[in-house]
Amino acid sequence: MKSEFDICIIGAGMAGATIAAYLAPKGIRIALIDHCFKEKKRIVGELLQPGAVLSLEQMGLRHLLDGFDAQPVDGYALVQGDEKTTIPYPHHYTGMGLHNGLFLQKIRACALQNESVKQIHGKALHLLENERNEIIGVSYRESQTSEIKTIHAPLTITSDGFFSNFRGDLSNNKKTVTSYFIGLILKDCDVPFPKHGHVFLSGPTPFICYPVSSHESRILIDFPGEQLPRKQLLQAHLDANVTPYIPESMRNSYEQAIQAGGFKVMPNHYMAAKPIIRKGAVMLGDALNMRHPLTGGGLTAVFSDIQILSAHLLAMPDFSNTDLMHQKIEAYYRDRQSANANLNILANALYGVMSNDLLKTAVFKYLQCGGANAQESIAILAGLNRNHYSLIKQFFSLAVFGAYDLMRQNSANLPKATKILRDAFTIIKPLAKNELTVSAVVSGCFKR
Repeated sequence: MKSEFDICIIGAGMAGATIAAYLAPKGIRIALIDHCFKEKKRIVGELLQPGAVLSLEQMGLRHLLDGFDAQPVDGYALVQGDEKTTIPYPHHYTGMGLHNGLFLQKIRACALQNESVKQIHGKALHLLENERNEIIGVSYRESQTSEIKTIHAPLTITSDGFFSNFRGDLSNNKKTVTSYFIGLILKDCDVPFPKHGHVFLSGPTPFICYPVSSHESRILIDFPGEQLPRKQLLQAHLDANVTPYIPESMRNSYEQAIQAGGFKVMPNHYMAAKPIIRKGAVMLGDALNMRHPLTGGGLTAVFSDIQILSAHLLAMPDFSNTDLMHQKIEAYYRDRQSANANLNILANALYGVMSNDLLKTAVFKYLQCGGANAQESIAILAGLNRNHYSLIKQFFSLAVFGAYDLMRQNSANLPKATKILRDAFTIIKPLAKNELTVSAVVSGCFKR
Protein backbone atom coordinates (compact mmCIF):
# COMPACT_ATOMS: atom_id res chain seq x y z
CA MET A 1 0.00 0.00 0.00
CA LYS A 2 1.32 3.43 -0.92
CA SER A 3 1.73 5.79 1.99
CA GLU A 4 2.78 9.37 2.45
CA PHE A 5 4.86 8.28 5.48
CA ASP A 6 7.84 5.98 6.00
CA ILE A 7 7.33 5.74 9.75
CA CYS A 8 4.43 6.33 12.10
CA ILE A 9 5.59 7.09 15.66
CA ILE A 10 3.02 6.56 18.41
CA GLY A 11 3.96 8.78 21.34
CA ALA A 12 5.91 12.05 21.25
CA GLY A 13 7.60 11.50 24.58
CA MET A 14 11.35 11.31 25.06
CA ALA A 15 11.83 8.23 22.85
CA GLY A 16 9.41 9.12 20.05
CA ALA A 17 10.37 12.78 19.80
CA THR A 18 14.10 12.06 19.84
CA ILE A 19 14.06 9.44 17.09
CA ALA A 20 11.91 11.81 15.01
CA ALA A 21 14.42 14.63 15.57
CA TYR A 22 17.27 12.33 14.54
CA LEU A 23 15.71 10.68 11.48
CA ALA A 24 13.71 13.53 9.97
CA PRO A 25 16.70 15.56 8.68
CA LYS A 26 17.77 12.44 6.78
CA GLY A 27 14.67 12.67 4.60
CA ILE A 28 12.55 10.04 6.34
CA ARG A 29 8.86 10.95 6.26
CA ILE A 30 7.38 10.70 9.75
CA ALA A 31 3.91 10.92 11.28
CA LEU A 32 4.33 11.86 14.96
CA ILE A 33 1.15 11.23 16.91
CA ASP A 34 0.35 12.13 20.52
CA HIS A 35 -2.78 13.20 22.36
CA CYS A 36 -0.95 16.12 24.01
CA PHE A 37 2.11 18.11 22.96
CA LYS A 38 2.06 20.44 25.98
CA GLU A 39 4.91 20.49 28.49
CA LYS A 40 4.84 17.55 30.90
CA LYS A 41 5.81 17.69 34.57
CA ARG A 42 7.74 14.54 35.45
CA ILE A 43 10.04 13.75 38.36
CA VAL A 44 12.27 11.26 36.57
CA GLY A 45 14.24 11.46 33.35
CA GLU A 46 15.95 14.54 34.76
CA LEU A 47 19.47 13.17 35.18
CA LEU A 48 21.41 12.32 32.04
CA GLN A 49 24.36 10.07 32.72
CA PRO A 50 27.45 10.69 30.55
CA GLY A 51 26.41 7.76 28.34
CA ALA A 52 23.19 9.60 27.45
CA VAL A 53 25.04 12.85 26.75
CA LEU A 54 27.50 10.94 24.56
CA SER A 55 24.63 9.42 22.56
CA LEU A 56 23.18 12.88 21.94
CA GLU A 57 26.58 14.08 20.73
CA GLN A 58 26.93 11.12 18.38
CA MET A 59 23.47 11.82 16.94
CA GLY A 60 24.27 15.51 16.46
CA LEU A 61 21.66 16.51 19.07
CA ARG A 62 23.92 17.74 21.89
CA HIS A 63 22.74 21.33 21.28
CA LEU A 64 19.31 20.38 22.65
CA LEU A 65 20.79 20.56 26.16
CA ASP A 66 21.49 24.29 25.72
CA GLY A 67 19.29 27.26 26.50
CA PHE A 68 17.14 26.13 29.45
CA ASP A 69 19.52 26.15 32.45
CA ALA A 70 20.51 22.47 32.40
CA GLN A 71 23.34 21.83 34.85
CA PRO A 72 26.57 19.83 34.42
CA VAL A 73 27.06 16.86 36.75
CA ASP A 74 30.65 15.76 37.37
CA GLY A 75 30.10 12.57 39.34
CA TYR A 76 28.44 11.03 42.37
CA ALA A 77 28.65 11.65 46.09
CA LEU A 78 27.73 9.03 48.70
CA VAL A 79 26.68 10.17 52.16
CA GLN A 80 26.38 7.80 55.12
CA GLY A 81 26.07 9.48 58.50
CA ASP A 82 29.00 11.86 58.94
CA GLU A 83 31.03 10.10 56.26
CA LYS A 84 31.07 11.33 52.67
CA THR A 85 32.89 10.24 49.53
CA THR A 86 32.85 11.33 45.90
CA ILE A 87 33.43 9.37 42.72
CA PRO A 88 34.12 11.46 39.60
CA TYR A 89 32.99 10.35 36.20
CA PRO A 90 35.78 9.15 33.89
CA HIS A 91 37.95 11.95 32.53
CA HIS A 92 36.32 14.29 29.96
CA TYR A 93 32.81 12.86 30.53
CA THR A 94 29.97 14.86 32.09
CA GLY A 95 26.35 14.21 32.95
CA MET A 96 23.52 16.75 32.97
CA GLY A 97 20.71 17.57 35.40
CA LEU A 98 17.62 19.24 33.95
CA HIS A 99 13.86 19.68 33.97
CA ASN A 100 12.47 16.81 31.92
CA GLY A 101 9.54 18.81 30.56
CA LEU A 102 11.72 21.66 29.28
CA PHE A 103 14.12 19.22 27.65
CA LEU A 104 11.31 17.31 25.96
CA GLN A 105 9.85 20.50 24.52
CA LYS A 106 13.23 21.35 22.99
CA ILE A 107 13.41 17.89 21.40
CA ARG A 108 9.85 18.15 20.05
CA ALA A 109 10.52 21.58 18.55
CA CYS A 110 13.65 20.19 16.89
CA ALA A 111 11.67 17.32 15.37
CA LEU A 112 8.71 19.43 14.25
CA GLN A 113 10.81 22.05 12.48
CA ASN A 114 11.44 19.45 9.76
CA GLU A 115 9.05 19.49 6.83
CA SER A 116 9.21 15.69 6.70
CA VAL A 117 7.50 15.44 10.12
CA LYS A 118 3.72 15.77 10.40
CA GLN A 119 2.40 16.54 13.87
CA ILE A 120 -0.85 14.71 14.62
CA HIS A 121 -2.92 15.53 17.72
CA GLY A 122 -4.81 12.40 18.59
CA LYS A 123 -5.04 9.24 20.68
CA ALA A 124 -3.75 6.10 18.99
CA LEU A 125 -6.36 3.35 19.24
CA HIS A 126 -5.48 0.18 17.33
CA LEU A 127 -2.69 -1.20 15.17
CA LEU A 128 -3.87 -1.89 11.63
CA GLU A 129 -3.14 -5.28 10.06
CA ASN A 130 -3.34 -6.67 6.53
CA GLU A 131 -4.49 -10.16 5.55
CA ARG A 132 -1.01 -11.54 6.37
CA ASN A 133 -1.18 -10.18 9.96
CA GLU A 134 1.48 -7.58 9.17
CA ILE A 135 1.20 -4.19 10.88
CA ILE A 136 0.49 -1.50 8.28
CA GLY A 137 -0.32 1.51 10.47
CA VAL A 138 -2.58 2.73 13.26
CA SER A 139 -6.05 4.13 13.81
CA TYR A 140 -6.48 7.16 16.04
CA ARG A 141 -9.11 9.53 17.42
CA GLU A 142 -8.36 13.08 16.37
CA SER A 143 -8.26 15.37 19.41
CA GLN A 144 -10.12 18.34 17.92
CA THR A 145 -12.95 16.56 16.08
CA SER A 146 -13.03 13.13 17.84
CA GLU A 147 -13.11 11.67 14.32
CA ILE A 148 -11.53 8.22 13.87
CA LYS A 149 -8.78 8.32 11.25
CA THR A 150 -5.97 6.06 10.06
CA ILE A 151 -2.29 6.40 9.27
CA HIS A 152 -0.52 3.91 6.99
CA ALA A 153 3.25 3.40 7.05
CA PRO A 154 5.68 0.54 6.36
CA LEU A 155 6.91 0.85 9.96
CA THR A 156 5.03 1.76 13.13
CA ILE A 157 7.10 2.62 16.21
CA THR A 158 5.22 2.32 19.50
CA SER A 159 6.87 4.59 22.05
CA ASP A 160 3.93 5.50 24.25
CA GLY A 161 5.65 5.12 27.62
CA PHE A 162 5.25 2.91 30.64
CA PHE A 163 1.45 2.79 30.36
CA SER A 164 1.64 1.70 26.71
CA ASN A 165 -1.63 0.63 25.08
CA PHE A 166 0.18 -1.59 22.59
CA ARG A 167 2.33 -3.73 24.87
CA GLY A 168 -0.14 -6.60 24.66
CA ASP A 169 0.17 -6.69 20.86
CA LEU A 170 3.94 -6.54 20.65
CA SER A 171 5.45 -8.07 23.78
CA ASN A 172 5.24 -10.67 26.52
CA ASN A 173 6.48 -8.22 29.14
CA LYS A 174 5.60 -8.59 32.80
CA LYS A 175 5.62 -5.24 34.55
CA THR A 176 6.21 -5.06 38.30
CA VAL A 177 6.24 -2.08 40.67
CA THR A 178 9.38 -2.23 42.81
CA SER A 179 8.68 0.90 44.87
CA TYR A 180 7.53 4.50 44.57
CA PHE A 181 9.48 7.73 44.35
CA ILE A 182 8.33 10.84 46.20
CA GLY A 183 9.64 13.91 44.37
CA LEU A 184 10.27 17.42 45.69
CA ILE A 185 12.07 20.48 44.34
CA LEU A 186 14.56 22.07 46.77
CA LYS A 187 15.25 25.73 46.02
CA ASP A 188 18.73 27.22 46.53
CA CYS A 189 19.79 24.05 48.31
CA ASP A 190 23.31 23.86 49.72
CA VAL A 191 24.20 20.26 48.86
CA PRO A 192 27.43 18.72 50.25
CA PHE A 193 29.06 18.56 46.80
CA PRO A 194 27.89 20.95 44.05
CA LYS A 195 27.63 19.53 40.51
CA HIS A 196 27.18 16.00 41.85
CA GLY A 197 24.39 13.50 42.11
CA HIS A 198 23.99 12.54 45.76
CA VAL A 199 22.96 9.17 47.19
CA PHE A 200 22.06 9.32 50.88
CA LEU A 201 22.49 6.01 52.69
CA SER A 202 22.11 7.09 56.33
CA GLY A 203 18.44 6.28 56.81
CA PRO A 204 16.35 3.12 56.43
CA THR A 205 15.36 4.08 52.89
CA PRO A 206 17.60 5.59 50.17
CA PHE A 207 17.04 9.04 48.73
CA ILE A 208 18.88 10.86 45.99
CA CYS A 209 19.41 14.50 45.05
CA TYR A 210 20.80 16.22 41.96
CA PRO A 211 20.63 19.67 40.30
CA VAL A 212 17.92 20.40 37.72
CA SER A 213 18.62 24.13 37.28
CA SER A 214 21.01 26.74 38.67
CA HIS A 215 18.70 27.34 41.67
CA GLU A 216 16.85 24.02 42.01
CA SER A 217 17.67 20.49 43.08
CA ARG A 218 15.45 17.46 42.76
CA ILE A 219 15.17 15.13 45.74
CA LEU A 220 13.70 11.67 45.12
CA ILE A 221 12.74 9.65 48.18
CA ASP A 222 12.06 5.94 47.99
CA PHE A 223 8.81 4.54 49.39
CA PRO A 224 9.11 0.74 49.42
CA GLY A 225 6.29 -1.56 48.45
CA GLU A 226 3.87 -2.07 45.60
CA GLN A 227 0.99 0.05 46.95
CA LEU A 228 0.63 3.77 46.24
CA PRO A 229 1.32 5.60 49.53
CA ARG A 230 -1.65 7.48 51.00
CA LYS A 231 -0.99 11.05 52.10
CA GLN A 232 -0.95 10.20 55.80
CA LEU A 233 1.47 7.30 55.28
CA LEU A 234 3.64 9.45 53.05
CA GLN A 235 4.09 12.14 55.71
CA ALA A 236 4.79 9.53 58.40
CA HIS A 237 7.41 7.94 56.12
CA LEU A 238 9.16 11.27 55.63
CA ASP A 239 9.08 12.10 59.35
CA ALA A 240 10.54 8.76 60.41
CA ASN A 241 12.85 7.72 57.58
CA VAL A 242 14.00 10.86 55.78
CA THR A 243 13.80 14.13 57.74
CA PRO A 244 16.18 13.02 60.54
CA TYR A 245 18.83 12.12 57.94
CA ILE A 246 18.79 15.30 55.84
CA PRO A 247 22.21 17.00 56.09
CA GLU A 248 22.20 20.24 58.08
CA SER A 249 23.21 22.32 55.05
CA MET A 250 20.11 21.10 53.14
CA ARG A 251 17.63 21.25 56.00
CA ASN A 252 16.25 24.77 55.40
CA SER A 253 15.52 24.11 51.70
CA TYR A 254 14.05 20.72 52.55
CA GLU A 255 11.73 22.07 55.25
CA GLN A 256 10.53 24.85 52.95
CA ALA A 257 9.71 22.28 50.27
CA ILE A 258 7.82 20.12 52.78
CA GLN A 259 5.78 23.11 53.98
CA ALA A 260 4.97 24.13 50.42
CA GLY A 261 3.66 20.63 49.70
CA GLY A 262 3.26 19.71 46.08
CA PHE A 263 4.68 16.22 46.44
CA LYS A 264 4.74 14.23 43.24
CA VAL A 265 4.57 10.45 43.54
CA MET A 266 5.32 7.97 40.77
CA PRO A 267 5.69 4.19 40.59
CA ASN A 268 9.10 2.68 39.86
CA HIS A 269 8.75 -0.20 37.40
CA TYR A 270 10.92 -3.07 36.35
CA MET A 271 10.12 -4.75 33.06
CA ALA A 272 12.54 -6.84 31.07
CA ALA A 273 12.21 -6.60 27.29
CA LYS A 274 10.32 -9.62 25.91
CA PRO A 275 9.24 -8.48 22.45
CA ILE A 276 6.96 -10.28 20.03
CA ILE A 277 8.59 -9.60 16.67
CA ARG A 278 5.97 -8.77 14.06
CA LYS A 279 6.37 -7.39 10.58
CA GLY A 280 5.79 -3.66 10.38
CA ALA A 281 6.09 -2.70 14.05
CA VAL A 282 8.75 -2.15 16.68
CA MET A 283 8.73 -0.99 20.32
CA LEU A 284 10.95 1.73 21.73
CA GLY A 285 11.67 3.21 25.16
CA ASP A 286 9.61 2.55 28.29
CA ALA A 287 6.92 0.82 26.26
CA LEU A 288 9.41 -2.02 25.78
CA ASN A 289 11.77 -1.99 28.76
CA MET A 290 12.00 -0.32 32.17
CA ARG A 291 14.35 -0.34 35.12
CA HIS A 292 14.39 1.30 38.57
CA PRO A 293 15.28 5.02 38.18
CA LEU A 294 17.68 5.03 41.14
CA THR A 295 20.73 5.04 38.85
CA GLY A 296 19.36 7.57 36.35
CA GLY A 297 19.93 5.10 33.51
CA GLY A 298 16.58 5.55 31.76
CA LEU A 299 17.60 8.12 29.17
CA THR A 300 20.89 6.33 28.57
CA ALA A 301 18.87 3.26 27.57
CA VAL A 302 16.38 5.28 25.48
CA PHE A 303 19.04 7.13 23.49
CA SER A 304 21.02 3.91 23.02
CA ASP A 305 17.89 2.21 21.64
CA ILE A 306 17.37 5.10 19.24
CA GLN A 307 20.93 4.91 17.97
CA ILE A 308 20.73 1.16 17.44
CA LEU A 309 17.31 1.17 15.75
CA SER A 310 18.20 4.18 13.58
CA ALA A 311 21.46 2.60 12.42
CA HIS A 312 19.54 -0.44 11.17
CA LEU A 313 16.82 1.65 9.51
CA LEU A 314 19.26 4.00 7.81
CA ALA A 315 21.07 0.99 6.32
CA MET A 316 17.96 0.19 4.27
CA PRO A 317 17.78 1.51 0.68
CA ASP A 318 14.07 2.22 1.22
CA PHE A 319 11.22 1.07 3.45
CA SER A 320 9.29 -0.92 0.86
CA ASN A 321 11.11 -4.21 1.46
CA THR A 322 9.13 -5.66 4.38
CA ASP A 323 11.32 -8.78 4.64
CA LEU A 324 14.47 -6.69 5.02
CA MET A 325 12.66 -4.43 7.49
CA HIS A 326 11.79 -7.49 9.55
CA GLN A 327 15.44 -8.56 9.61
CA LYS A 328 16.46 -5.10 10.77
CA ILE A 329 13.90 -5.16 13.60
CA GLU A 330 15.16 -8.56 14.74
CA ALA A 331 18.73 -7.23 14.72
CA TYR A 332 17.66 -4.16 16.72
CA TYR A 333 16.05 -6.24 19.45
CA ARG A 334 19.13 -8.46 19.66
CA ASP A 335 21.62 -5.60 19.72
CA ARG A 336 19.70 -3.43 22.19
CA GLN A 337 19.41 -6.27 24.70
CA SER A 338 23.17 -6.62 24.80
CA ALA A 339 23.73 -2.86 24.91
CA ASN A 340 21.29 -2.18 27.75
CA ALA A 341 21.66 -5.27 29.93
CA ASN A 342 24.12 -3.57 32.29
CA LEU A 343 21.83 -0.57 32.76
CA ASN A 344 18.85 -2.78 33.59
CA ILE A 345 20.69 -5.13 35.93
CA LEU A 346 22.58 -2.40 37.78
CA ALA A 347 19.50 -0.24 38.39
CA ASN A 348 17.48 -2.95 40.10
CA ALA A 349 20.47 -4.64 41.72
CA LEU A 350 21.58 -1.36 43.25
CA TYR A 351 18.08 -0.75 44.57
CA GLY A 352 18.23 -4.18 46.21
CA VAL A 353 21.62 -3.32 47.68
CA MET A 354 20.42 0.03 49.04
CA SER A 355 17.54 -1.72 50.79
CA ASN A 356 19.93 -4.15 52.55
CA ASP A 357 21.83 -2.71 55.55
CA LEU A 358 24.85 -5.00 55.26
CA LEU A 359 25.27 -4.54 51.51
CA LYS A 360 24.59 -0.81 51.77
CA THR A 361 27.49 -0.40 54.20
CA ALA A 362 29.68 -2.62 52.04
CA VAL A 363 29.07 -0.57 48.89
CA PHE A 364 29.93 2.66 50.70
CA LYS A 365 33.22 1.28 52.03
CA TYR A 366 34.04 -0.40 48.72
CA LEU A 367 33.63 2.79 46.72
CA GLN A 368 35.28 4.87 49.43
CA CYS A 369 38.49 2.94 48.75
CA GLY A 370 38.62 4.60 45.31
CA GLY A 371 41.06 3.30 42.73
CA ALA A 372 40.30 1.08 39.77
CA ASN A 373 37.28 -0.64 41.34
CA ALA A 374 35.51 2.66 42.01
CA GLN A 375 36.33 3.94 38.52
CA GLU A 376 35.10 0.76 36.83
CA SER A 377 31.91 0.90 38.90
CA ILE A 378 31.18 4.53 38.03
CA ALA A 379 31.88 3.85 34.33
CA ILE A 380 29.18 1.14 34.41
CA LEU A 381 26.76 3.46 36.21
CA ALA A 382 27.54 6.25 33.74
CA GLY A 383 26.58 4.02 30.81
CA LEU A 384 30.11 4.17 29.40
CA ASN A 385 31.07 0.57 30.16
CA ARG A 386 28.52 -1.89 28.72
CA ASN A 387 30.72 -4.97 29.29
CA HIS A 388 28.66 -7.64 31.08
CA TYR A 389 31.65 -9.35 32.64
CA SER A 390 32.69 -6.04 34.25
CA LEU A 391 29.30 -5.68 35.92
CA ILE A 392 29.18 -9.23 37.29
CA LYS A 393 32.79 -8.96 38.48
CA GLN A 394 32.21 -5.64 40.26
CA PHE A 395 29.01 -6.83 41.91
CA PHE A 396 30.58 -9.93 43.40
CA SER A 397 33.80 -8.09 44.24
CA LEU A 398 31.63 -5.76 46.32
CA ALA A 399 29.98 -8.70 48.10
CA VAL A 400 33.31 -10.44 48.81
CA PHE A 401 34.78 -7.15 50.03
CA GLY A 402 31.86 -6.67 52.43
CA ALA A 403 32.12 -10.24 53.74
CA TYR A 404 35.90 -9.94 54.22
CA ASP A 405 35.53 -6.58 55.98
CA LEU A 406 33.09 -8.08 58.49
CA MET A 407 35.37 -11.04 59.17
CA ARG A 408 38.37 -8.75 59.54
CA GLN A 409 36.54 -6.84 62.26
CA ASN A 410 35.48 -9.92 64.20
CA SER A 411 35.41 -13.61 63.34
CA ALA A 412 32.05 -13.81 65.11
CA ASN A 413 30.63 -11.95 62.11
CA LEU A 414 30.72 -15.13 60.02
CA PRO A 415 26.90 -15.39 59.85
CA LYS A 416 26.69 -11.78 58.62
CA ALA A 417 29.48 -12.37 56.10
CA THR A 418 27.67 -15.42 54.79
CA LYS A 419 24.44 -13.44 54.59
CA ILE A 420 26.08 -10.72 52.46
CA LEU A 421 27.23 -13.31 49.91
CA ARG A 422 23.86 -15.06 49.90
CA ASP A 423 21.89 -11.81 49.58
CA ALA A 424 24.10 -10.57 46.74
CA PHE A 425 23.51 -13.79 44.81
CA THR A 426 19.75 -13.61 45.51
CA ILE A 427 19.60 -10.04 44.17
CA ILE A 428 21.64 -10.54 41.01
CA LYS A 429 20.48 -14.00 39.90
CA PRO A 430 16.93 -13.22 38.65
CA LEU A 431 18.09 -9.97 37.01
CA ALA A 432 20.95 -11.66 35.18
CA LYS A 433 18.59 -14.46 34.11
CA ASN A 434 16.18 -11.89 32.65
CA GLU A 435 18.77 -9.74 30.93
CA LEU A 436 21.77 -11.92 30.06
CA THR A 437 22.67 -15.18 28.41
CA VAL A 438 25.71 -17.24 29.43
CA SER A 439 27.22 -16.57 26.01
CA ALA A 440 26.87 -12.80 26.59
CA VAL A 441 28.90 -12.96 29.80
CA VAL A 442 31.53 -15.22 28.23
CA SER A 443 31.72 -12.89 25.23
CA GLY A 444 32.17 -9.95 27.59
CA CYS A 445 34.98 -11.75 29.33
CA PHE A 446 36.87 -12.26 26.07
CA LYS A 447 36.35 -8.61 25.08
CA ARG A 448 38.33 -7.41 28.07
